[in-house]
Amino acid sequence: MSRKTSTSGRQRPSASYGPARDTARDASIIEAVLDLLTEHGYANLTMNAVALRAGVAKATVYRRWASREDLVADALESLLLPDPPQSVTDAATLRDDLILTLVGTSACGQPRAQRLTTVLAATTPTHPQITAILRARYVAAQRDGIAACLNRAHHRGELTSERVERILAPDRLEIASAIALMLGHESLLGAPLHADGITRIVDQVLLPLLVDAAGTK
Repeated sequence: MSRKTSTSGRQRPSASYGPARDTARDASIIEAVLDLLTEHGYANLTMNAVALRAGVAKATVYRRWASREDLVADALESLLLPDPPQSVTDAATLRDDLILTLVGTSACGQPRAQRLTTVLAATTPTHPQITAILRARYVAAQRDGIAACLNRAHHRGELTSERVERILAPDRLEIASAIALMLGHESLLGAPLHADGITRIVDQVLLPLLVDAAGTK
C-alpha cells in the first residue's frame, strides 16, 4: 500500500537514544502502524507486530516511541494534521483561513483517515489513554493552527499587531482551542464533521469569540 506519511516530531529525541534517526525508517514504521490499525484494530496492535511489518528490530521502534499510545497518536497525526495546503496560506480573509485550516485538520474529505478514526473510536472505551493523548495533541495542534491563521491575517493587514496579541492571550486562545476540539471531537473519536458543519461553527462560535477578544482596531 502506498501512502504519503509524515511524523509529528514528538517521538523520543535521537540525541538521547543512540545515533541520528533515519527518517525513511520512521516513515516505514508509521506506514506499518497505519496498515495494522486498518487490518486488525488498535486492541490487537503490538510493538512487535509493528516492527515485523516495518522490517526493523523491536528495539528500533522503542528507541523512537516510548509507548504504543504515542506511536499510534503520531501515526494518526500524520493523516489528520498535515502541513497546511497552499490554499490555506493563500486565503484572502481570516474566516476563509480558519475554515480551510480546520477542515484540513478535521480530516474532512479524507476517507482513509476517517476509516482509521472509526477503528480507534471502537477501542477508546477500553483504552482511555489513547483518547487522552489524541485530545491533548489535537488541542495543541488546533491552538497552533489558529495562531498561524491570526498571524497571517496580521501580515495581510486584516488585524493589527495589538489585536493579534490580545487574541493570543493564553486564556483566550485556550478557549478557542477548546472550541476547535469540539469541532474535531467526532473526527478524532467517531464520524468526521463535514465542511459545512465546520463553517457554521467558525461563523457562529469561533469568529465571534476571536472578534470579542480583539476589541476594536
